[in-house]
Amino acid sequence: MSRQRPAPPGRRTPVALAVPALLAIAFLLIPLIGILVRTSWGELGTHLSSPGVTEALRLSLVVSLWSLALSLVLGVPLAWLLARVDFRGKAFVRSLVLLPMVLPPTVGGVALLLGFGRRGLLGPWLEDWFGITLPFHTSGAVVAATFVSMPFLVISLEGALAGLRPSYEETAASLGASPLKVFWTVTMPMVAPGLVAGAALTWARALGEFGATITFAGNLPGTTQTLPLQVYLLLQDEPEAATSVSLLLLAVAMAVLVSLRGRFTGTPTGRPRNGKQAAPADTAGEPTPLEPPPVPVAKWPLHADVTGFTRLTLDAEPGTTIAVVGPNGAGKTTLLRALLGLTPRARAELRLGDLDVTKLAPHQRGVAWVPQDGALFPHLSALANTAYGLRAQGVRRGEARRTAQQWLDRLGVGHLAHRKPGQLSGGQAQRVALARALAPSPRLLLLDEPLAALDQTTRAHVRHTLRTHLSGFGGVCLIVTHDPVEAVSLADRVLVLEEGRTLQDAPPAEVSRHPRSPWVARMLGRNALAGTVAEDGSLTLADGGRLVLADPAEAGTQALAIIAPEAVSLHRERPEGSPRNVWQGTVREITIVGSRMRVLVGAEDAPDLVAEITPQAAAELHLADGVPVYTSVKATEVTLVV
Repeated sequence: MSRQRPAPPGRRTPVALAVPALLAIAFLLIPLIGILVRTSWGELGTHLSSPGVTEALRLSLVVSLWSLALSLVLGVPLAWLLARVDFRGKAFVRSLVLLPMVLPPTVGGVALLLGFGRRGLLGPWLEDWFGITLPFHTSGAVVAATFVSMPFLVISLEGALAGLRPSYEETAASLGASPLKVFWTVTMPMVAPGLVAGAALTWARALGEFGATITFAGNLPGTTQTLPLQVYLLLQDEPEAATSVSLLLLAVAMAVLVSLRGRFTGTPTGRPRNGKQAAPADTAGEPTPLEPPPVPVAKWPLHADVTGFTRLTLDAEPGTTIAVVGPNGAGKTTLLRALLGLTPRARAELRLGDLDVTKLAPHQRGVAWVPQDGALFPHLSALANTAYGLRAQGVRRGEARRTAQQWLDRLGVGHLAHRKPGQLSGGQAQRVALARALAPSPRLLLLDEPLAALDQTTRAHVRHTLRTHLSGFGGVCLIVTHDPVEAVSLADRVLVLEEGRTLQDAPPAEVSRHPRSPWVARMLGRNALAGTVAEDGSLTLADGGRLVLADPAEAGTQALAIIAPEAVSLHRERPEGSPRNVWQGTVREITIVGSRMRVLVGAEDAPDLVAEITPQAAAELHLADGVPVYTSVKATEVTLVV
């Protein structure tokens, strides 16, 4: 028999907190218990079926439903504006939205009278021009209920919109969907839980509104006398009936809160709703990706002049794949977003073929974008995701779905067409995202680290699929990556960025042999030492130390010395003989790369170097973190890039 483990000390509730919390619960619960205890259960049906109560109930439902409709029409755009648009006075507008929630309802009613009453600011104008009189009319009760209840919808929906990553909407725009189509087909479905929660709270608040209604619209039976006002009247003459009607309102409020448990915000997670787990792997038992069909494709050469944070000129012929690399903050993603027309940080004068798309909106450019996470729409199946761009271009539903299925088949995920994104593995999702981007036949394809989130095995499979289908693409493809394998295996050119400028633009082989950036050299697994050529032909290193060169450059030249890890030798004692570059240091880190080991050696007055050795050599040298060693490099093993 297992014994119950005692709760850890950190989980015990302090008495000083528990007692006030229990008192607070009792404070909230006692009035509700009072209603239940004082209700005349035997006369409940009689009280609720009386003519006055039924008429007030009917009117309450009419007023609350019209109030909900008006709140949806006005509140949804306002919530979107607050969540998506930065404008001057935004804090004031948000405070204005919150004001009815903290304002006494009777004060709100007085404000409505002064604004929309017969002697208010707009009341006479509404009556003279449109014949609309709000006070003492059912429409006035609707306006009063909307005034106090709409903030619940706006706040709930704004929170859901703020939690929705913009990449979903931006990806939809890159597939050709107009802003309104994106709003209705992507934004609204993904924030539906937040919208439903806000709508339910809005309706419940409108159903229970009292103060603003009686002040602005009056208390006319059959016209403005809603259930809360009926309770107020019954309390004076028939308190038992007032308690029964109060119980009805309490039951409605509790039903709304219970139905919304845990759903006050609606940020989508992308998880499958049926509880199924995502596929554990995407490499075994799947159809082999098909070769792209030999059909003629349009050719779209690229010319771009980018200004702003990222400054460069880019020209490429159709079918060219360019890997964009550089350190964090170099401007890689900014470049892609500038080509999409989605960032104020940079602007691109963009020409695709003979078409100048500079002044076109993102959805009109024909530039498809696949962000790092794929941004598959979680409410759509893989097939519907892939057909999205075609449908946005006006293709008939049947034809769009047939074309989408063909693309899924070509990328080896056709059998997953009816799965939601949350039921796909990482590799499967990336293939679907690629199919979605290629299906509408874009003029330019932008991939932002498409394989970064995948494991090594899945990455290799998806990389092969990507390489196969990029070979038949009629436009230019830009791939942002930090993986040297991707840059070498997928790209025809490697564009190296640093601080928004082009540092190197060359074929992968040239960049591998002569990297002009320490970051690129280290990305390729090489040691990169920056310095200045001295009078004696050696390289004075920026990080300290001196490097002897076999082929020195002109004195004063800024240069980058590239040393392969295999060219760095390790010794426990100072070596004698041919090595002209010897430094003493300490082992700082040992990592295993395949069948070899990489050892990082650092010193205060010498450059940090990475040496690659066999496990046998490491064992013979008795290497471990903190062990003192000597590093040596022959001058002939140093490649100088100027």
